[in-house]
Amino acid sequence: MYGKVPFVSSDGIHQLHILIFVLAVSHVLYCILTMALGRLKMRSWKRWEEETKTIEYQFSHDPERFRFARETSFGRRHLSFWTKTPILMWIVCFFRQFVRSVPKVDYLTLRHGFIMAHLAPQSHVNFDFQKYINRSLEEDFKVVVGISPPIWFFAVFSLLFNRHGFHSYMWLPFIPLIIILLVGTKLQVIITKMGLRIQERGEVVKGVPVVQPGDDLFWFNRPRLLLYLINFVLFQNAFQLAFLVWTLYEFGRDSCFHKRTEDLVIRITMG
Repeated sequence: MYGKVPFVSSDGIHQLHILIFVLAVSHVLYCILTMALGRLKMRSWKRWEEETKTIEYQFSHDPERFRFARETSFGRRHLSFWTKTPILMWIVCFFRQFVRSVPKVDYLTLRHGFIMAHLAPQSHVNFDFQKYINRSLEEDFKVVVGISPPIWFFAVFSLLFNRHGFHSYMWLPFIPLIIILLVGTKLQVIITKMGLRIQERGEVVKGVPVVQPGDDLFWFNRPRLLLYLINFVLFQNAFQLAFLVWTLYEFGRDSCFHKRTEDLVIRITMG
């Protein structure tokens, strides 16, 4: 119409299409990498699963054997002086996520607790916990790779703050890193608290310690909130990488988007 201009020019629409295409490609690559790393992690658990069918495992995990909770392998790992203070517990759990997130003793204890809660006790020989987790990964992956309106809102929020004076390159890329570190620490805290609950039920345990997960161990009693946070981190990392590639393609290395070398370093390393 006469006297009016379009809200977005045709050139702007074209640039937006390119950004969305690059974002889609980077998001798919991140999803494939996430699934591949998850399966690679679980491949080591297969050896532990096969070990549960051996005679040595049955002997060492005698269901009629009485032991102090602290003397079990699970107790020695999670019942210590640092578990008595919440601050120390979070500090230790924070660093544990970098060493080995799922050690053998935690896997076997969680496996036993799952069987005791959902299956007959005699099912421990034939039940394959590793395959069950693999199927659960595929189901949860639908949530992790999804893109919800709040995630798009934060992407727009990131674009609006990517301007002179806000120094967004110094704090925005660190938000996904902080979230994923909190999630990793929280998962370690949950396992530790399950160990504390075993001791609260009694100093002496019969057989293998039985852990009892509960929604109250998670933030706001919502276990799936951790999946949504991982989903948020996955998309934001893909968005940071896509925005970097898009600005390099559209405006070149010498544009104002890449005036600072630390901007490029932070975006790449954090992504």
